[in-house]
Amino acid sequence: MSKWITLMLLLFGVTLQAQKQKKAMGPADMQDMLTLFAGEFDNHRQVYKEREEGVKEVHEHIHSVFHPVRLPAVGSHVFYVYQYMDGDERKVYRQRMYSFSLDKAEKAIRLDIFSFKVDSTYYFSHKDTSKLRYLTMADLVSTDGCEVYWKRQEEAFIGYMKDRACNFISKRSGKRIFITDSLRLTKDAIWIRDEAEDEGGNYVFGHKGKIPHMLDRCRWYTGWSAMQKAEGAEGYEVQRSLRMHDKGGRIRMLTTDGKPTPYTLELAEVNYGKGIDVLKLAVYEEGKSKAVAYTWSAPGSERIGINLRWLETGFTWVKQ
Repeated sequence: MSKWITLMLLLFGVTLQAQKQKKAMGPADMQDMLTLFAGEFDNHRQVYKEREEGVKEVHEHIHSVFHPVRLPAVGSHVFYVYQYMDGDERKVYRQRMYSFSLDKAEKAIRLDIFSFKVDSTYYFSHKDTSKLRYLTMADLVSTDGCEVYWKRQEEAFIGYMKDRACNFISKRSGKRIFITDSLRLTKDAIWIRDEAEDEGGNYVFGHKGKIPHMLDRCRWYTGWSAMQKAEGAEGYEVQRSLRMHDKGGRIRMLTTDGKPTPYTLELAEVNYGKGIDVLKLAVYEEGKSKAVAYTWSAPGSERIGINLRWLETGFTWVKQ
């Protein structure tokens, strides 16, 4: 049995087991889950490994921001959600408001999902929460039956939708579309397997191998860079207070007066060779797919840096 099938069966199995659990979730479970849920997650490592192994269907590279906000008009436990693709926060594919509550009937933590009537008004609200200040339920839309229920499974929380409850009529095909979500949240990662089929059982979206997107929790580093100025000029182009996460985070190097240079820094936890995880700090030149240079250390290292004489940079882990 392949590793991917094993992972898929693991998620599917624990999801079914969670649905059958009779123990009700309480306030302590809620607090634990909210703590785990807050943060940013990215599946860069999964995508990197699939490409290295030549996997036929490589997962989309997605980054998820789950930012807690105080918004009584929406609920008691609310998150602003911003999700984008390919490491480019401008390539947003989903923006939502999440509201968590205890559901006594289901004996679970219930997640209600709301979309915005006008998406663009609220982009990047995790960086500027004042955009949400006057948000009300009238600005949001939800679909009955698309709630996600969460239950504790040892050290994890398992999320699921009720069977075929989340559905709608497609404007494009005129057919009814059924959506299902299976999720697994731990202190280190969130796995998301969402997929859809039409009323005839035909594929609409989702990974065809039914393998979840495996997003790792991002750790944040702060740092600096110094690059020699153009040939013949004295001194260095210096940048300070840089901030980058370790799941494929990228920063374009700038001149002192803010002009972009051809170079980009990347910090990424990747898997090399026979299952060896490393933290890699690399320098890329515009137009070239391979790094100009890189260094590596153990995942979670407190410090990492590189000195190429003409370019120096260093980053330090910001412990939460």
